[in-house]
Amino acid sequence: MCRAGISNRQGPPVPACPAGGRQAGFTYLELAVVMLILGVVVALAFPTIHSVGSSDLKLSARHLVRTVYFLADRAAATKKVYRLNFDLDRREYWVAVRSGEGEFVQVDAAVVTRTRLPEIVRFTDVNTLHQGKVTLGVAYTDFYPVGRVDKTTVHLTDEQKDNLTLVVNPVTGRVKVYEGYLEETTNPTF
Repeated sequence: MCRAGISNRQGPPVPACPAGGRQAGFTYLELAVVMLILGVVVALAFPTIHSVGSSDLKLSARHLVRTVYFLADRAAATKKVYRLNFDLDRREYWVAVRSGEGEFVQVDAAVVTRTRLPEIVRFTDVNTLHQGKVTLGVAYTDFYPVGRVDKTTVHLTDEQKDNLTLVVNPVTGRVKVYEGYLEETTNPTF
């Protein structure tokens, strides 16, 4: 063992470094090898640029699915009509509730916040029961107190042209997510 610093130790003095011994620590070569190994591990652990965009697309779809589930449950629990609005131009969606006067007013942010899609994700189109296929402007889906939901198909895409199709079951309020752009069908399988 080598002496480092000042010591209050009683007894014979400890040499600065024993004869033929090495001073404790790492050489620059050892540190460089460790850094190289860490660099390889990090490079393998991080996804490629393409899958980062894909993960943004999937994350956006998951968040939208959770919002649909929440609204279907909330409408049934509160016995109120809720509306999920999709602004295709601004790439965002938000929730409104029908007031006593019949107007839809945006829900308090403490309940559900207005959500903007990531920069690389956008709505391709939204196909709803009342509006048909909407490619610009605002589309909406209504959630009713009896547990029913407007039949809705949402198409999301990212800058790599990956597509996801979300189909909302009008009876159960559950959502199926499909990879790719699937056209509207009259009787989707659930």
